[in-house]
Amino acid sequence: MAGQMQRRQFIAAAGVAGVVGSAGCLSDIVDRSNGASSSNEYWEYFHSQSEVAAELMETTVETFQREQDAQLEMNWSNWDDINGGKWKNNIQNGNRPLLYDSTNSLTGQFIEPGWVKPVSEYKDRLDDEALENVEWALEMARSCYRGFDEELYEIPVGLEVGAPFIARADHFEAAGLSIEDDFPPEDYEHLVQLATQLQEDGPGEYGFQIYGEHGDVTDEALVTWTASKGGYDGMYLNEDWSDVNYDNDIWKEATRQYVDLYREHGLSSAKAATASNEGAAQMLIQGEVSMYQGSTKGFGQFMSRAEDMIGDGTIVFGPPWEGDAGNRGDFFTQCVALMRKPDGVPEDVWQEREEMAIQWINKLLSADFQREVPKSLATLPVRRDVWPELEDDEALSRSNYISTLETTVEGMEHGWSSHPEMNAIQYNIAGPRFQEAVRGKISPEEACDLTAEEIRNQVDI
Repeated sequence: MAGQMQRRQFIAAAGVAGVVGSAGCLSDIVDRSNGASSSNEYWEYFHSQSEVAAELMETTVETFQREQDAQLEMNWSNWDDINGGKWKNNIQNGNRPLLYDSTNSLTGQFIEPGWVKPVSEYKDRLDDEALENVEWALEMARSCYRGFDEELYEIPVGLEVGAPFIARADHFEAAGLSIEDDFPPEDYEHLVQLATQLQEDGPGEYGFQIYGEHGDVTDEALVTWTASKGGYDGMYLNEDWSDVNYDNDIWKEATRQYVDLYREHGLSSAKAATASNEGAAQMLIQGEVSMYQGSTKGFGQFMSRAEDMIGDGTIVFGPPWEGDAGNRGDFFTQCVALMRKPDGVPEDVWQEREEMAIQWINKLLSADFQREVPKSLATLPVRRDVWPELEDDEALSRSNYISTLETTVEGMEHGWSSHPEMNAIQYNIAGPRFQEAVRGKISPEEACDLTAEEIRNQVDI
């Protein structure tokens, strides 16, 4: 394992980036003597999260093109394209965009080589009114980049805060519980109590569904518990990114409690080891389970598949509990970023295209777009000035969705690291080990120890 974390230094990036603009395309202006190739210009991830997210992004792109009399060359991507290495491989092979959107924990792999343009270099070109209302989110997001030279590399569009509790209000009522008074759980013991009563007296088969799928087991409910209890000691990496935290007492206790909900208390279905967050949401819709704790993006799934249950208050959200660290967990951002000009592109041409990209970022930060963020991208909009009017929306208010996010964000301070190896640290190494614990193949404590050991041996922290 490397010693104390040094501020990560940048190297010059070569290759080709796509551009957003109204005149010509990048392939017309790139010096091909270096073997570079043209690329799709905007690599877009947000749309892949749900049907309603896809509709929002596709409609917004069409509107923007009409407004700007421009053509965005789109690469509609998904989580696997980023986490699985497709984006990085393309960039390394000389095929990179001017603009991308993603989640911040996946993008350190692009920041470290110097491919991403720091926000400080173009912040003054963004809309003043938007900046005034998103400054709080920019400040929060700085915690995600503490291992790099600059404080901020991406513009947050929405914040996914903690992992809210999500429940069936009708199941609470049938089990003799009050959704107003008994939900959400106040701590782990209260969670076990509520889930047990829901399972014994309610219409669902299971009181609380956990999930062990590789991409979800470590990144939602579990890390919300550890961050709530330990602050930075409960995050994946310590504060200066010099070591992992998986094998400390906070992670071991929380992992034991999480696994025990299924293996000891029998409150989750046999699907637990392979279930995803999305799978748990579907089980809630079907009434198979009465409660789970998962991604805020579940709201988009509910809007696509159970809009009536959101609108009438059948599916209800509640904030995570406040832990010993005095907060309600962790957060990460849905973000958008510019990439640096590559070799082979004239400065004046690049500036013209980049200005169009700046206008796209302003579009994402506009009040009109931000009003759609909770129901479509299913995260908390970064513009505070739109929050009050969202409380008048029936679906957002009756489900307690927007109030849950507002309560949660006021009680958190630690963002997911944009370390360049987070896909290994958070998913590829940790996920299979923690799934083994859910399966009962190894103990929760062994999962924590083995994960930490393997990361230290395999990853340049």
